[in-house]
Amino acid sequence: MFRYGKRNGYLTIALIALAIVPILIALFVIPQMPDEVPMAFGTDGAPTRFASRYQLLLVPGVAALLGIVSVVLARRQAEQEPASGAVAQIVYFRHVRSAVLTELLLFACTIYILVTAYLGTGFTLAF
Repeated sequence: MFRYGKRNGYLTIALIALAIVPILIALFVIPQMPDEVPMAFGTDGAPTRFASRYQLLLVPGVAALLGIVSVVLARRQAEQEPASGAVAQIVYFRHVRSAVLTELLLFACTIYILVTAYLGTGFTLAF
């Protein structure tokens, strides 16, 4: 994990944490929800489609899969840089940095989906 430098190692730890924490949150919240939860909302914030509560695991599952795949691909790409260790560190950093930003976005999406499903109303913009 720290093969490509201390900064990259800490970024990898952050990436793995951001991949796992949404699943843990979802696994804690989902059993407390009713069997059917609102999944889509109209412009007025009222639910328009209901689905099984277990469909809420879809976004955290994709986030976890994406995080794991990102670490594997970053390592593979860095190992293909035979020029120097510094170039490999830069390549690894770029891949992991992008993955961390993507995981942050998916984490926010997970929280939004869980909150709207739990409250039963969507967020509306006051225009």
